[in-house]
Amino acid sequence: MLLPFILFLIASSHSVTGQVEGDRFPQNFGYVEVRQGAHMFWWLYFTLANVEHYTERPLIVWLQGGPGGSSTAVGNFQILGPLDEDFNERNYTWVKDFNVLFVDNPVGTGFSYVEDLNLLTTTNDEIALDFLNLMRGFYEVHPEFEGVPLYIYGQSYGGKMAIDMGIRIHEAEQNGTIGSNLRGVAMGNAWISPVDATLTWGPLLLAAGLVDQTGYDNIQAAAREAERLFNEGQYWNSTAQWRQTQQAVFNATYNVDFYDILTKMPWPRPTTMDLDSYEFIRDMMIRDGSYMTSRNLASFMNDVIRPKLNISNHVVWGQQSGAVFNTLNVDFMKPVTEGIEKLLNETNIILTKYNGNLDLICSTPGQILWVDRLKWHGAENYKNAERKPIWENDRLEGYYQAYENFRFFWINVAGHSVPRDNPAGTRAFLRDMTTFG
Repeated sequence: MLLPFILFLIASSHSVTGQVEGDRFPQNFGYVEVRQGAHMFWWLYFTLANVEHYTERPLIVWLQGGPGGSSTAVGNFQILGPLDEDFNERNYTWVKDFNVLFVDNPVGTGFSYVEDLNLLTTTNDEIALDFLNLMRGFYEVHPEFEGVPLYIYGQSYGGKMAIDMGIRIHEAEQNGTIGSNLRGVAMGNAWISPVDATLTWGPLLLAAGLVDQTGYDNIQAAAREAERLFNEGQYWNSTAQWRQTQQAVFNATYNVDFYDILTKMPWPRPTTMDLDSYEFIRDMMIRDGSYMTSRNLASFMNDVIRPKLNISNHVVWGQQSGAVFNTLNVDFMKPVTEGIEKLLNETNIILTKYNGNLDLICSTPGQILWVDRLKWHGAENYKNAERKPIWENDRLEGYYQAYENFRFFWINVAGHSVPRDNPAGTRAFLRDMTTFG
C-alpha cells in the first residue's frame, strides 16, 4: 500500500503546516483564495484501502449543513472521519474505502474566512462558484486526483448546496476548465425543498404521538403561513416565519430533538438562558446534528485542533458562521428541485437521495413530496419501480427505489446524520453509487 505522508503545499495567499495523528492517517490541508479576500479551508484524508496508490479509490467531498456548519469539525470528528473528538479511531470511517475531502463551506464557515463580511455568499449559485474555484485550487495542489471519480455528499443544507455545485462542476468539465471527474451527487437528509419539509413536521409529530391535535394545529398554521409568504415572494419573511414554526414545534413537544425525534431532551432548554429564540435556532442549524454545543465545539476546534494544524491565531474557527447563516436568509427557503431536474435530464451523474427515518428537520415525508413532483424523463418509471429492502448482515436496514441515475434510500433507525447513526445502512448507498464500501 503506497500511502506516504504528504507535506502541505498550498496555492493560496497563505499556508499552514501540521498534522493530526498524521502518522496513522495520512492527510493534507490548506486554503484556497476563491475570490480576493475570500479564503476556503479544505482537509483531505488519503484512503487507508489496501491499494498500490490512493488514486485507485474515488475522492468523496463531504459538505456539512447549516448553512455555516463545519465539515472539518462535525463531519470529520463526529460523523465519518477517521478519529472522534477524543482521537479514538472510528471503525466505520469512510477513509477505509475512500479519499475524503472535508470542506468548510460556504466561505466564512469553520476555518474558512472572509476579510470583509460583504464577501459572504448570498445565493446557492454563488456558493457553487466558490466551490468550483476551491476545487480548481485543490487540483493544483493534488493534480494526481484529476480524472479520479469524484462524488459530492452533502448533509442537510450541504445537500442543497451540492446540487448547484454539481451543475457548475459539470459545466466546467464540459468546458475543459477543470480536470475533475464528477460521477455522483448525494443528498443526505437534505434541505432541498424547505416548504415541503416544514409542512410535514406536524403530520410526522402527530403520527408519532409527540403532539396532540392542538399542538398539530398550531404547528400547521405556522407552517402554512411560511408557505404563503414564500409563494408571495416574501422570502426573508418566509424564513422568519419558518423560525416561528420551529418555535411552535418546541412549544408543542417540550423540546423535541429536530435531528432525532426519539432523543430525550432536557426542559427547559438550558442553552436558551442567554440566547433569544432566533439565536438558539440559528445555533441549532449551524451545529447540523452535532451533539456538542457551539461553545464546546468552538473550544475543541480553536484550542485543540487549530494548534495541531498550525493555523494562524487570526483565524478563529466558527467566528463568522453566524454571519454566514444570516446572509443566506433570503435564499434559505428557496428549493433546488429545478437543478435536480437539470442534472437528471442533461447529465449521466448519479443522484442519490438518502434519509434517516427519525429526522424531523428534513423529514422523509417532506422529501417524498418533492421527489414525486420531479419533471424528468424517468419520472414515471421511477414511481413504478419496485421498492426493495436493504439487507446488511441479515438485518433490515432500510429500503431503496431506483431508476436510471436517480435513487432514494430510506434508512432505518437513523436521524439526521445517517452515516453516524446507521453505518450498515450507509454502506448500501455508498456501494450503489461508487461500487466500494
